[in-house]
Amino acid sequence: MKIKQNKIEILLFALLKAALHQKPVEDIDMSPYTDEDWKDCYKLAVRHGVMAVTWDGIMQLPVEYQPSRPVRLSWGVAVKSYEERYERYCRTASELSAFYAEHGIAMIQIKGVGLSPYYPIPSHREGGDIDIYTYSMDRNKLSDEEANHLADKLMRDGDIDVDEANHKHSNFCYKNISIENHKTFLDLGTNPVAVPMNNLLLKLMSPQDTELCEGKYVISTPSPEFNALFLSFHAGQHYCAGFRLHHLFDWACLLKKYGLPLSAEVTDRKLIRFIHTLTHLCNCLLGTDVKVPIDESMTDEVYQQIMHPRFAGNPPKNKVLIFFYKTAKFFYTHIKQSKVFSKPLWSVLWNSIVFHFKRPDTIFTVVNK
Repeated sequence: MKIKQNKIEILLFALLKAALHQKPVEDIDMSPYTDEDWKDCYKLAVRHGVMAVTWDGIMQLPVEYQPSRPVRLSWGVAVKSYEERYERYCRTASELSAFYAEHGIAMIQIKGVGLSPYYPIPSHREGGDIDIYTYSMDRNKLSDEEANHLADKLMRDGDIDVDEANHKHSNFCYKNISIENHKTFLDLGTNPVAVPMNNLLLKLMSPQDTELCEGKYVISTPSPEFNALFLSFHAGQHYCAGFRLHHLFDWACLLKKYGLPLSAEVTDRKLIRFIHTLTHLCNCLLGTDVKVPIDESMTDEVYQQIMHPRFAGNPPKNKVLIFFYKTAKFFYTHIKQSKVFSKPLWSVLWNSIVFHFKRPDTIFTVVNK
């Protein structure tokens, strides 16, 4: 299948494919690319959270086809900065896990550094905060819910502010890093299938010790089967609402390492179709090789939503125009996400009304993810 791409997208995906497989860049004529093209490629990679891994692709190019020295220097400095940040995140996650263990609380890392071992160079998996799920190490002494609440209480006891406004997770800052302590893996109010999928994720969790930074730190991470379901569901929730290339590259790394470890208990037709579409897109553009049924129209649509989202531009300033803008975006997003999840319009509309009633300051605020 041939997907329509502009020259910068062709360059970016060629570099990501080379990075994923740690092989020379293929199927692209590098000679036409100018310094301005390379700068545009850098901006696009940054916007999609794949700046560091794109650098790995550049390192697979012959020197004569790499960007100019000034571009390489600034790009390399940015990668080095992220590598240092990554180690700080790994150290913090490991220390927090050890601290909780002293109080009978188990902690697994979801997303973020927990996915980094899937990457060819783990320190080049970019992320914003640390997402954790806390539960009881001994349910005869403490229930999972009690352990989750205790995890937050221990932070407050240490004079750390804990924000519990979000029903899905609490939020606090530990050693200058934002931590989200999840009560559930999924937002249970989003659609009917979220509750059974969250229960299945609990069943698939199977925590395992994972070494980071060449064995310097150890964290607990969930099983590949958990990540296959969680990543696909999470990507679906971001579809038309902040779906970026780093979501797709996470999926490609999972496919390369494990194939498609999808539980037989995942039976939702729309979700499976979306999973197959993500897989086919990775096969086409990132060189993975996992056989799935092909839906070409859906594949092209998903690509366009990642690279050319409809509501990605600057929103209007006028309050009346903002209202119409948000209304159009709401219905557009619902129509598109209905291809991934069965979400009754009345339920989504009601959730939106309740949210804006609780947070009236957001009525005329637009956040384009």
